[in-house]
Amino acid sequence: MIHSRLIALIMPSLLSASHATAQTPTISIAAPEYWCPYACSAQDELQGFAIEITRAAFKAVNIEVIYSNKPYDRALAEVKLGKIDGVVPTFKDEAPDFIYPQKSISSTQYCFYTLNSRWRYSGVGSIKGTEFGVTSGYAYSPEMDIFINNNKGQQVQVLHGEDIPKRMYQMVKNNRFHAFLEDTRLIDFLVETRSIGGDLKRSGCIDIINHGFLALSPANKVRSTYLSKQFDKGLLAISLKNIPKIILKKYGIKDHSK
Repeated sequence: MIHSRLIALIMPSLLSASHATAQTPTISIAAPEYWCPYACSAQDELQGFAIEITRAAFKAVNIEVIYSNKPYDRALAEVKLGKIDGVVPTFKDEAPDFIYPQKSISSTQYCFYTLNSRWRYSGVGSIKGTEFGVTSGYAYSPEMDIFINNNKGQQVQVLHGEDIPKRMYQMVKNNRFHAFLEDTRLIDFLVETRSIGGDLKRSGCIDIINHGFLALSPANKVRSTYLSKQFDKGLLAISLKNIPKIILKKYGIKDHSK
């Protein structure tokens, strides 16, 4: 338990947001608006499930979340300098010197998707003869990344640009290749919002799951440590009421491994 004197030092700094009431402590967080369904536009009703879970967790401990959109690199830089409190969700290896709660807020797993195919992925050895699409710049797993690099332009089609999941869906539908590899929570969201068809079938997943965290500023370790503990406390409270699952359901997320 944090000493009462330490809390007394921290609480005044939590009152910094100009539009917050004098009685409501705040935390400022940022994320890109194009990370749906993890983080979306701060102006939209659905701001992203990672943002909504963060907001609910802090609300449970009487802290208000002030959310804004910033490019990821800029958000990380501002958090590192202490200009804002945190960015979410972040993989720990992307910002190893930041301060993190014990509990993650999201998980990312890449899965293969097909339409009218009985093929299932069960390791790199099962890919032989299956043409598939991937997104340029993604790191899927060490073994998969090697396979993609050795077979791109032949068995593996690497797509660049925008709206890649929608484009890969259409390419599979038009028999350009057999399958594509994508973040399963993103596909759940796109199906839920009817951005792509619900006829997709998940056909096996890469075993590696990357966990996303609320990454807090290393510039103010006392404040960030306090906020991390409050987040864990609030997340436990809302989890007992199944609030994270209710939030995930709004975004069409079918499962949530943590």
